[in-house]
Amino acid sequence: MNFFKKLFRKESNVISDPDKVPDAMKEAHPVVEAIGAEAISCTPENWTNAVLTITFDGQRIGYSLKNHRGEKGKAGISPRLAQLAEQLISVMASHGDHWTQAVLTYDQGDQGWNFKINFSY
Repeated sequence: MNFFKKLFRKESNVISDPDKVPDAMKEAHPVVEAIGAEAISCTPENWTNAVLTITFDGQRIGYSLKNHRGEKGKAGISPRLAQLAEQLISVMASHGDHWTQAVLTYDQGDQGWNFKINFSY
């Protein structure tokens, strides 16, 4: 069972139609899966929302992991999460996809965790 189905109780819409997914996302898929697992493990257990923001200006990488529901507790960026973020930047850049910000949002609902990712250029 893949990460998305295990974590979110459904298949990721990133891979729902492999013929329409850009090569960069196909290669990034395992990295995105690992980022999801690591990001959630870096948050307090009571959180039902986590927003990981990765910024890259061409030289420096910035990271932020926050809760947008006002739930108590503090999250941290683990060395593994930072490494995975760098890997995502590298994989996507190797396919000509040079974004400046990625926002990965995780929300826990009645059906498990939901996930979305937005890139800014």
